[in-house]
Amino acid sequence: MIREMVMPQLAMGMSEGTIAEWAVAEGGRVEKDVILLSIETEKVVTDLPSPYRGYLHICAVVGTTVPVEQPIAQIAETEEEYRQLLASAKALAASGSPVAGMAPAVTAPAAVAAPAVSAPGRRQPVSGLAKKIAAQNGLELASLAGSGPGGRIVKRDVLAALASPASVAAPRTPAKAAGMREKARVPLAGMRKAIAERMLKSKTTAAHTYVFFEIDVTKLVAARKTILAREEELGTRVSMTAFYARAMALACRQVPIINSTLVGDEIIVWENVNIGIATALPGKSEYESGLVVPVLRDVGSKGVLEIDREIRRLVAAARDGSLTARDTADGTVTLSSTAGFMGGEWCVSTPLLNQPQVFNFQPGTPIEKPVVIDGAIVIRTMLPCGLSFDHRAMDGVPVASFNRKIADLLSHPELMVL
Repeated sequence: MIREMVMPQLAMGMSEGTIAEWAVAEGGRVEKDVILLSIETEKVVTDLPSPYRGYLHICAVVGTTVPVEQPIAQIAETEEEYRQLLASAKALAASGSPVAGMAPAVTAPAAVAAPAVSAPGRRQPVSGLAKKIAAQNGLELASLAGSGPGGRIVKRDVLAALASPASVAAPRTPAKAAGMREKARVPLAGMRKAIAERMLKSKTTAAHTYVFFEIDVTKLVAARKTILAREEELGTRVSMTAFYARAMALACRQVPIINSTLVGDEIIVWENVNIGIATALPGKSEYESGLVVPVLRDVGSKGVLEIDREIRRLVAAARDGSLTARDTADGTVTLSSTAGFMGGEWCVSTPLLNQPQVFNFQPGTPIEKPVVIDGAIVIRTMLPCGLSFDHRAMDGVPVASFNRKIADLLSHPELMVL
């Protein structure tokens, strides 16, 4: 039997993936549940095990970007079936009718077609992995000819160019105005480019609407101080973010439309409340930074201590580069706390939606300030909050209901244990 392996959808919103590496060569023996290849998505590289046992025929070579649910390999159960499969692939290639972006079995570099030269004025196709490697090494892709299907520039083309310094074009330097002195030049590449593309898509497709408000968290801050006094006993220094996530999950239960995604012409309301925790990543220099959104799953069924421990695990994995595709998949709503780094006494921003999600809640830094209660001026700890929602998926009434509910929970933290 010959079975097909397709590009899996590793996360909501994923439409394609790039083949980063095959762990087994063409024709090699593969075992079920043993790592077969690595796939690169927007922000992570994921190792995938083989779903079957048998002999591998590679349909998508390294560097190829493949749409979700499209074939990337075939696995023949026996050697005889593999030989028949290989013969069929070669015959298909000889007829000139292979699927664009797919390749027949690749047994050695010599089997790769001669590089194709792009016609003048035609945009040269480039794989995502080739772009990433070229950007990291300052290589001008315009100087390369692609050896992939349809003249596509793939990983091997970039590596070959890097191995030959004479082929690397000098970086282009735009003319500067008189007196201008350049301090640094940072490529819009890798994670920064992925963030830029996603944020631009979010801004230009979703009907962003913003709301700003305050919550009295005086009781919550006092309760947290009591908990912090037992830090050694509890084994964790419970963060405010854990309380925000707990309250957010309970509010989503009361206002289900908040916990939804907009895909095509359907609004999908989810039972699971999976909260993405926006996490800033420090760069290697003062000019670099990054952002990932690991996902805290089924928050509604967890207490504050469990939530806090899971947040710490995810943030640590994000910052040491060990997040998996599962860690960033299936988020239904986002929490983007700006506490501690936005500055200012009252500071929140206008968070962009993490599509296909339709809601992003952004608490700021709690501050003490005078407020009027029953005609008297008193000092209270107030939490500035901002949020964004997609007006295509909901109107103001459910958002107002969410605001009232989360304000009630954070103002009266005892309600979160009921």
